[in-house]
Amino acid sequence: MGDDPAAMQAPRKGYYRLGAPIRAAVGNVLAAATLVAAVVALFDTPRLEGAWLRLPALCALVPAAGAAWFVFSRLRAKAPVLLRGGLFVALVGVSLVAAAMHNASALASLAGGLGIAAAFALRGMLDKPQLKGRDLRPPGARRKPLNALFDQVESLAAALVVVLLVWHFGLEAFRIPSGSMAPTLSGHPQWGDRVFVDKMCYEFRDPVRWEPTVFRYPLRRSDPYVKRLIGYPGEELLIAGGDVYVRRHEGAPIELLAKDGLARDVLWLPLLQGLSGNREWVANFLRQGEAEFSQGAIRLGKRGAAIYPRGSGEAPGNVVDHDASFGDTETPKENFGRNVCGDLRVRLRVELDEEGELSLALVRDSESFTLRLRPGAGNTTLVHAAEGAPETVLGRDVLGALELVAGKSVDVTLAFADGVVEAEVGPARFVAETGTPLLAALRARDAQKRLELSGPEAVKIAQAEPPAGRKARVELRGGETAGAVVRVTGIERDVYYVGRVLPEPNAARERPLGVKLGAEQYFVLGDNSPGSKDARAWIRAIVRLKDGTQVAGGLDDAGQELAMLLAGAGRGEGLSALQKLQRVAMLYRHEREDNAADADLVAQAVEALRNHARQEGRGAVDFYTEGGGVARIVLSEVETIQVQMVPYVERKLFVGRPFAVFLSRRGAKLIN
Repeated sequence: MGDDPAAMQAPRKGYYRLGAPIRAAVGNVLAAATLVAAVVALFDTPRLEGAWLRLPALCALVPAAGAAWFVFSRLRAKAPVLLRGGLFVALVGVSLVAAAMHNASALASLAGGLGIAAAFALRGMLDKPQLKGRDLRPPGARRKPLNALFDQVESLAAALVVVLLVWHFGLEAFRIPSGSMAPTLSGHPQWGDRVFVDKMCYEFRDPVRWEPTVFRYPLRRSDPYVKRLIGYPGEELLIAGGDVYVRRHEGAPIELLAKDGLARDVLWLPLLQGLSGNREWVANFLRQGEAEFSQGAIRLGKRGAAIYPRGSGEAPGNVVDHDASFGDTETPKENFGRNVCGDLRVRLRVELDEEGELSLALVRDSESFTLRLRPGAGNTTLVHAAEGAPETVLGRDVLGALELVAGKSVDVTLAFADGVVEAEVGPARFVAETGTPLLAALRARDAQKRLELSGPEAVKIAQAEPPAGRKARVELRGGETAGAVVRVTGIERDVYYVGRVLPEPNAARERPLGVKLGAEQYFVLGDNSPGSKDARAWIRAIVRLKDGTQVAGGLDDAGQELAMLLAGAGRGEGLSALQKLQRVAMLYRHEREDNAADADLVAQAVEALRNHARQEGRGAVDFYTEGGGVARIVLSEVETIQVQMVPYVERKLFVGRPFAVFLSRRGAKLIN
C-alpha cells in the first residue's frame, strides 16, 4: 500500500534553510563581485613573468561568471541539467586556477575566491537539489547509509570553499627553509619550523618596525621569505658597527635605531647563562688578583678582578658575533666571530662585603659604562667615560637614592645597546640615551654640510677604526679594601647586523652599507645576520641577449645556474666572474683598489662566462626570473649583464605576519 504522500517531508538542510529571496540576493552579489574583481585584475594588475596562466584564467572567469549568473538566476529550471552542471564545474575550475595565483597577483586570487563562492551560491538559487527522492521519507524512517553520504557531499564542498578562502586570504602555514632568522625561528629544508601566517593584517595596516614578516622574494616572487622589518619608505639607512643608523625623512636628524618592547627582549642573544662549575669559570673569565670561584659564585677580594671573555695569556678577549643559533642553521662557522660586538647585557646577583665595593663595567671600543656599588645610602653611581672627554655621572637621582646593605643580596643588571644604557639595582631602574661615537661623528658632519647617510662620505666615516681598536668586554672588580660575592645569572649580546661582506677569500671586516628607500620600499634583515640572505645582499641581474631580449632575476639565488657558472668562470685568474659582478653592484668607486670601470669589469665577466661555458660544454642554462618563471638562456647569445643591488621589498610583496610556531623540535610558541 504505501505511506501517505502528505506525510512525506522534504527536509531543508544547511544553506537551503535560507529563504529563496535571500539565496538569490547572495548569488547575485557574489556574481557581481566576481565580475568586478576579475575585470579589475585583468586591467590593473601589472603583468608578471612566470604568471602566464593569469590572463587566460581571468579571461575565462569573466564569461563563466556571467553565463552562470544568467542561467541560474534567469533560466532557472528551464535550462537543461547538463548546462547547469557544466557551467558550475567551469566556474569552479577557472576560479580555483585564479585563486591559486596569490603569489603572482592578489587581485587575481581575490577574483578566484569570489568565483568559487559565487558558483555555490548561484547553484543554491535552485530548490531542485533538495527535492530528491532519497529525501522524501515518512517521519521517523531510517535513511540508508549511502543516502546519508550523498547528503554530506555538499557540506564537504562548502567546507572546501571555506578552507580555500581562509588559506589564500586569512591564514597559511609556511616552513622556514633556512637559518636566516635563528635563533628566533629554526630553519631547515626538511625539519625547519612551521609557522602560521596572518595574511589579513597587512590589508588593514602597514608592517611595523622590528616585527617578523613574510614576503615574496623580490627577485623570485614564487619564493616566500621571512625576515625582520627594519626600514620604512623614504628613510636613509646606514648599517655600521652592528648598529642601524637612520634619517627618517628629508631634514630629519640622524638617529640610531633602538629596539623596543618585545623585539628588545627577543634579540638579546645568550653568551653565558650562569656559572655551574669551575671549568666554565676558568674557560670564560680572566682572573686578576683576589678572585676565586666557589659553589657557583665569584668571590672578589681586595682589588680582585674577573674579566669576560678570557683572552689568550694575560690579555683579556673581546665578545664577538658568535653563533647563537643552537645549531639550527647551515651558516658556515667561519662566518661567525669576525666582528667585535660591544652591545652587551650583564645580569648578576650581588652580595657586598662590609666596607666592600663592586665595579661592574661594560667596555665598548673607546668608552665604558661603570656601575659602582657600595653599602650605605647614596653610594651607587653609574659613570660614563669616553676617550678624550671627562667622566659623566648618570642617573644620580635614581641610583643615588638607593641604600644597599652589606651581606644582603641584590639583583643587578647593566646593559648597553643601540646607544641606550640601562641600569637596574634592586627596585631602581635608570635608562638614558647616550648614543655612540659614530653617531656623534655623523651628526657633527651633518651639521657642517648635509650628509647623505647612504652615500660614500657617510660610509667613509663609518669605516674608520677607533684609535685604540675594537673592544667589547665585561669587567668585575673589587674595591680598594674589600669586594663582593657575585653570581652571574646571564651575559648576553645584542644582534650584530653585518654590513656588506663580499664572498671573497680572506675578506676583510665587513664594510658599512648605505641604503636609501623610495616610496613603497621597506628594508628587512635576518636575526642570524652572518648567515642571512636578506636585503643587504640581493643583486638583480638583467641579462641582455644579442637580439635585444632582456630577462631579470636574482644573482644571489643559490639555485641559479647562471650564478654557479659565473662563480666558476675565471676562478684561477684572480676574481671570478661572479665576484667581479658583485663588486660592480656592491662597492663604491672609492673602495675599489684597481679603479676599474664598471663596463670593463662587466665585459671581463661576460667573456669569462663564455669561455667557462665552452670548457664545461654548457650551451644554455635555465634562468629563474623575478616573476617566478624560468627562461632558457643560450650563453653564446649573452651580450651583457647589468647588475644592481635591490635592498628593499615593495609593499605589494608582503604576505603577512607570522604569529605562531608549530611542528617544531623546540615546541610550539607565539612569535614576538
